[in-house]
Amino acid sequence: MNKNIANKYPKEVINLLEKMTLDEKVGQLYQAPFFSDIVTGHEYNSSETIKRIKKGLVGSILNIHNEEMLLKLQKTAVEDSRLGIPLIFCFDIVHGYKTAFPINLALSNSWDCDLIKRVSTAVAYETAHRGIHLTFSPMVDLVRDPRWGRVMESNGEDPYLSSILAKAYVEGYQQNDLSNPNSIAACSKHFIGYGQSEAGRDYNTVDMSKRVLYNMYLPPFISTIKSEVSMIMTSFNTIFDRPSTANKQLLKGLLRDELGFKGSIISDYTSTEEIINHKVAKDIKDAAYQCFDAGLDIEMVSETYINHLKDLIEEGAIKENDLDESVLRILKLKFDLGLLDNPYSYFYENSNQYILNDLTKSLSKEAAEKSMVLLKNDNILPLETSQKILLCGPMIDSQDVIGEWSAMADKKDVTSILSAFSSSDTLIITTDDSKESVSSADVVVMALGELGNEAGEGNSKTNLYLKQEQTDYFEKIYSYNKNIVVVIFAGRPLIITKFDKLAKAVLYAYQPGLEAGPAIKSLLMAESIPSGKITMTFPYHEGQIPIYYNHYQTGRPFDFSRPKYRYNTRYQDCQNEPLYPFGYGLSYATFKYENLSIDKQTLNKYDKLLVTIDCTNQSSFAAEEIIQLYIEALTFSVARPVNELKAYKKIMLKPKEKQTIQFELSVNDFRSYNLDMIHTAENHKYKIKVGPNSKTLYEAIVNVIDE
Repeated sequence: MNKNIANKYPKEVINLLEKMTLDEKVGQLYQAPFFSDIVTGHEYNSSETIKRIKKGLVGSILNIHNEEMLLKLQKTAVEDSRLGIPLIFCFDIVHGYKTAFPINLALSNSWDCDLIKRVSTAVAYETAHRGIHLTFSPMVDLVRDPRWGRVMESNGEDPYLSSILAKAYVEGYQQNDLSNPNSIAACSKHFIGYGQSEAGRDYNTVDMSKRVLYNMYLPPFISTIKSEVSMIMTSFNTIFDRPSTANKQLLKGLLRDELGFKGSIISDYTSTEEIINHKVAKDIKDAAYQCFDAGLDIEMVSETYINHLKDLIEEGAIKENDLDESVLRILKLKFDLGLLDNPYSYFYENSNQYILNDLTKSLSKEAAEKSMVLLKNDNILPLETSQKILLCGPMIDSQDVIGEWSAMADKKDVTSILSAFSSSDTLIITTDDSKESVSSADVVVMALGELGNEAGEGNSKTNLYLKQEQTDYFEKIYSYNKNIVVVIFAGRPLIITKFDKLAKAVLYAYQPGLEAGPAIKSLLMAESIPSGKITMTFPYHEGQIPIYYNHYQTGRPFDFSRPKYRYNTRYQDCQNEPLYPFGYGLSYATFKYENLSIDKQTLNKYDKLLVTIDCTNQSSFAAEEIIQLYIEALTFSVARPVNELKAYKKIMLKPKEKQTIQFELSVNDFRSYNLDMIHTAENHKYKIKVGPNSKTLYEAIVNVIDE
């Protein structure tokens, strides 16, 4: 073994490797399936998996949650195999184990890295006490197309914000110490570009330039690597005309050599054998060679490695030293998790005491309150206790508001809107939606939306409208009473233009998890104040998709002074602008921005730029505001976005309070990959833009010198 390689790993790991046969080494690279009610693809023979565990031919197991079976399998590995190497148990725990938190897209609306770190810490606590070692989270794919069902797992469309939140997820799960019994290992996914699948169709082709990859899609992964994420998962798609799982340029060249990632690289579910469908491999053996040669360590579920790597090594196509390094990475993760010392450390008697406790449920409610976004309010909210409130709509008593990838969360544990309002002794409520009852109500709270399984993996859509029967229901109630507050549950931005026009208020609840009803009641009654801001643009019409804030300018931009002028970038039947822009969200407070200033006119790479702006809460509500800072390159060697988020601050303002907010920028904040793929700001003028969202901004200009 290469001494330089050996020096990177603990002695216990090296000693274990030296005892292993070639078959046992290959086995560590196999993540086996096992019978589970959590099925995300093909089903496999569980008895065959047990046989392989006894032979030391399995390194990890996917998606089992039954503690009794987990313990049985671990005992089989430790007590019945020759070397007794423990298994790693992995599970897709994306926004909660038993306590369901809001879906990740909703959580990103909080812009609150402390909240997300606390949420992922709570998720890790529940998970680690139920026998699971690793979660396939965070998902840090940049998303721009709401037709793609997996936008619900993401942090939205901005690379800077996603990078900040990705770091919080990893730190919450791993807690900088995998030996901590309350922590679990994290796996960031999907490397890379999956969020730009053509037509928003899952598993589809991706085509982008290297510059777009580096500027937009790579930063969140870099953030997780700097946070020492344990594992990275490849994506299903092709990129640069090669499937990611067999893309040597990306896995060895970019992840290993350029970014210095030291953890394990794992395929997605059967994506190794699927490179045959991509027509880059002729058969299963060729697939095994190409994926391993590209730098893939662990194969999830497919059996190309377990069946062919040994032959490829004996034939000389693959070097055993390269196999050794993959095995060492896996063994080191088991060492870091403490499994080599105590394989049973994640098992507890009466593990139910560690789940669904009051603290995690309280955190779920807080997360839901901060994740929902008030999109419209024509002075109808907040509700008053003296009002007669009519509750209606197909989702008003629904518990199906958890969303996909919610692990062991149970809809029965969800508190609905109706249940939350009904528990109050001070409110006057009714659920009678007859014409007479609706007409006599002071305000109608109507709950509409998607069910939990209408978004998520494999749930791409072309029709992003609410179902026709829901629209018909709204129109019927609207004909009786115009004072309607619409609450919408969804896993993605839907086309809600009609509701924006007609409803007096729109609260977008996403899929908020366990405490859906209490959180919504709290927001509508001003027990807490809306503060969420959307991280994914809402289209006005589905024909605009993909639509996102950080787009490039065209040579013929839309001319607002001549809206019907034909020869510029426009639609003849729809506005260019989205219904709601990135960063948008209302509060019950009104905030005034003024006095934007910068402390210098020229910024060089040895100095800092201080940006200040005053923000005043003009209302009687104490409320949080997310103040956003963007830049715009006025010239550059290649096209750059019209706006690029570079900083934000979330502040609490008392009624009538004014605060002077400061941002400090360096030249690095202005850098982008230029014509020669150099990360530089070049020497140009830039606009500094500060405001409440990506559309409403106050501007200053600075000259940036990067030489």
